[in-house]
Amino acid sequence: MIHTPQTGSGKTTFLGQASLDLAEQGINVLWGSFEIKNTRLMQKLLQQYMKDVLPVGLADRDLPIEEKRKHINSLTALADKFESLPMHFMKFHGGSDVDDVLDAMEYACYVHDVEHIILDNMQFMISRQNLNGGKGTYDKFDMQDIAIEKFRKFATDYNVHVTLVVHPRKEDEGAKLGMSSFYGSAKATQEADTVLILQSDGKRKFVDVKKNRFDGTLGHVPLYFQRNSGRYSETPDQVNTPQRTVIPSGVSAMNGVQQKKKLLASASGASVSGASVYNDIRSQHPIS
Repeated sequence: MIHTPQTGSGKTTFLGQASLDLAEQGINVLWGSFEIKNTRLMQKLLQQYMKDVLPVGLADRDLPIEEKRKHINSLTALADKFESLPMHFMKFHGGSDVDDVLDAMEYACYVHDVEHIILDNMQFMISRQNLNGGKGTYDKFDMQDIAIEKFRKFATDYNVHVTLVVHPRKEDEGAKLGMSSFYGSAKATQEADTVLILQSDGKRKFVDVKKNRFDGTLGHVPLYFQRNSGRYSETPDQVNTPQRTVIPSGVSAMNGVQQKKKLLASASGASVSGASVYNDIRSQHPIS
């Protein structure tokens, strides 16, 4: 699977939530984070696992000792539970040799029975210092094609799922990304079984399925970010959404309010038209 998000689009949040969902189902997951350090990644994963704001920075807070001890105990229990998840992390960061990464992947598949591998991301993994040791004639696009070919072969030989993050080329801000937006040649999209793109137009965000070799289903799913949990959801937060008025069948929504309007109008000597009452009622009661 190729996952191509724009910079700052929330790819780590999306992939972190996906990896947690897989691990909670008992699927062994291997993380290769070349862009951010594992400590920062695990802090984000802990927040998503807790589904709430982490109780960190307690030393700087003016809280009673008992309350601080309670928060510390809850955080320790959460970390112990998180440690039991079948999730593993590579120690690579920044530019790394592709063959070394493949060796680590092979070891994890053999020792830990890893079934899903996340590599984030291709551009950070292949730096200028690792272009054939700086002595060959390969350019960065050749190295990217070679790496993708090796990862494709590894996924086939070891029967594992590899999620590879590839950044798009420079596009206008807010422009919708497509299959031709991938950085490098068409090798990435040709070798991939599934292509997902995190789209954002500045107002809304959604995951767009551009390729699916399994059953051909394409489309998009909206994403709504929940700040406290650090997670995405398919529906917006309903906490502040007003409840719609439910009217029992056979009962007119107009009767009670219309009679009240008539009583008020008769008391003041004014007349009230049915249309004005209807407009008032529509603005007050969003009846479906």
